[in-house]
Amino acid sequence: MKKILVLGGSYFLGRVFTRLACKDPNHELHLLNRGSYSFKIDGLHQHVCDRRDSSGITNVLPEQHWDAVVDFCAYEPGDIATAIDAIPGTISQYIYVSTSSVYEPSAKSPKTEASPLLLVDSDDPGMHYAYNKRVLEVEAGEICAKKGIALTLIRPAFIYGPFNYAPREQFYFDCILENRAIPTPVDATGSFQFVYVIDAARMIIACTGNPVSYGESYNLSAPEVVDYGSFLNILESVHGTQLPTQPVSVAEVTAQSIPVPFPLAGEELFDGSKAANAFSIPYTAFEKGLKETYDIYMSTHTR
Repeated sequence: MKKILVLGGSYFLGRVFTRLACKDPNHELHLLNRGSYSFKIDGLHQHVCDRRDSSGITNVLPEQHWDAVVDFCAYEPGDIATAIDAIPGTISQYIYVSTSSVYEPSAKSPKTEASPLLLVDSDDPGMHYAYNKRVLEVEAGEICAKKGIALTLIRPAFIYGPFNYAPREQFYFDCILENRAIPTPVDATGSFQFVYVIDAARMIIACTGNPVSYGESYNLSAPEVVDYGSFLNILESVHGTQLPTQPVSVAEVTAQSIPVPFPLAGEELFDGSKAANAFSIPYTAFEKGLKETYDIYMSTHTR
């Protein structure tokens, strides 16, 4: 039986991962988090502790061999080193869920796992977040090499699906629920990609305790390229009827701080075929995944 320790695991991708991984009788799953969300799943071991409390980690976790540690919530430099030093027992594999934003911005697309990575920080909040993720990838590599732990890096594109707390597809669903016109940037040139949260969770599960994934990095990104126009078309297909829109320019979006959720310009695209091929897990078509997400959201938000 694989003994898996999850750091985080309460929100979105971690939550879906936990629910799916618990269905496998060959997994013994332990969660370490602050206990803000309590799972009611037989056989799941939940340990309450802040991940930055090294003595707390040592005290609440059992000392045993961990086939894999899956880290969903390392954001600040030092987070991974603190966790690995504090986890009692031994570790075979550390899986760090990073982001596809760790690649150096460039005109060359799609990015593969061999593309150049960020080297400098930025005052831009999004770029600073990505830079910290890249620093943590390096940190993980150094401490894992020192301790003889296999490292696997996961770099998802925009994740969507049930339990998403980021205001992405939810922004549009709320417009529909509230009968508001959807702001549509008519001169936006941005294009982007997604990965369905269930696909991402399944691929991470396939990595756990799997020597094929040791020392590897994986982009998680479905091949479909979407822009604001095609997103609206897919959303209308999912909804079943034409939706009211509010045409706006990129300048108006910026001036009025309209919270549209995707890049307005640029083409930062990613090749996610390495993971799909390695684990024989096909990506869900975007319209199918968005339809499932839409139906669940509406069923829980409509009275």
